[in-house]
Amino acid sequence: MSLDASSIAMERGGGGDGDVEASAYTGESMMYAQHATIYAQQNDYYTDVDTTPQLQSAAGQTLTFRISGIVGLCITGILWIIVSWRLLYHYSGWWSKCCKKKEQQGQEILGEEDEEVVINHLRTDGFTMKRLLHIMLWITMIVQGVGYADMVGTDVSNKLNYTLLDIVGRGILEFTTFVIGTIHWFNVTSKARAGASEKKVMFTLLPLILVFATVAVTVCSIFEAVVLLAGHSEDIHEFRSTSKIHRITLIVESSGWGIHAVVVSICGGMVYKRISSLPTFSQVRSRAKRNIITKMIIPIFFCALSYALRSAWMAADFASRILRPDSTFESGLGWWIGNCWIPTIVPSMMLLYSIRKRDREPGMIDGVSETLLQRINAEPQDYDDPFQSFHTLIIEDENATIGSS
Repeated sequence: MSLDASSIAMERGGGGDGDVEASAYTGESMMYAQHATIYAQQNDYYTDVDTTPQLQSAAGQTLTFRISGIVGLCITGILWIIVSWRLLYHYSGWWSKCCKKKEQQGQEILGEEDEEVVINHLRTDGFTMKRLLHIMLWITMIVQGVGYADMVGTDVSNKLNYTLLDIVGRGILEFTTFVIGTIHWFNVTSKARAGASEKKVMFTLLPLILVFATVAVTVCSIFEAVVLLAGHSEDIHEFRSTSKIHRITLIVESSGWGIHAVVVSICGGMVYKRISSLPTFSQVRSRAKRNIITKMIIPIFFCALSYALRSAWMAADFASRILRPDSTFESGLGWWIGNCWIPTIVPSMMLLYSIRKRDREPGMIDGVSETLLQRINAEPQDYDDPFQSFHTLIIEDENATIGSS
């Protein structure tokens, strides 16, 4: 009996140790399993973040979001400084009292000069198309700068920087700003009588088409922003791949930029036709012709190319979303250069160059030199008919060419 009891006790004791070892082994296994699960989740998470740019291989070599943000922030900062300078320049005649001081000096020196100063002063007041364009471009640079700064700080494409850059910055503000510049060109061209063979309806129809395109792009961009911000998806790549509103916005923006490029090209053709049809243009030397064409046609030409470039990239991205859902053009090096940076830099600089003079002075597209400011009282129609004054510019350029030779 004692042996049986001791054996039973030993069996029980051995069984107790086995249970302890088994439970310890099970707990250790569960711990390893938990660590493996956490590692797998972390690995999947970092894989998603790192491979998001890899899916953009259709646009060429990829850039990290931080590098893209740094480059974009530098570009936006430089443009913002230039736009701020030009904005202050255009508003300086309105804010300061320099015109009033000149008016008082003119009264002391010569009454006729005072009348000219008063006219110039009146033309600096008010809210004009040039000032509106500068304000819109200034706001655009601020919004995009904030988006690029967030991208630099987070090194990811999140809801905030995507909304500021792609939707609000390029989708709404940039498109609207550049349309304002095109409408300004049409307003200047419509005032020309020299060689005006187009129907007047064109000067109303084409800007109206741009207005409708602006409304369509703005509405689609707003819907996309609402769907993105109200949705539960934190992965921008997933939103781009699965969202129908993103595809709709892509094709609408692509069409809008394409229409804008065509309209700007038509405007450039109108300007060139009016210049070349002037009676004395054929008598101007080649050097003067190149100078005139460069100042008046080149800005329009480069703007049209930039709009067409952005339209092509968006159309390619839309086609890629349909044909190859696992790849996209967005966030690749080609996308940043061809769709984001060049179509922002070139039109901004061309428009700033085109409207560089204050409203009280005849603009660059108007084709009027500084010396014509002395004839405001004698020829007030120069402001209403800039291409009529262009005849004087040709004569002055020709005289300057002859004098230099």
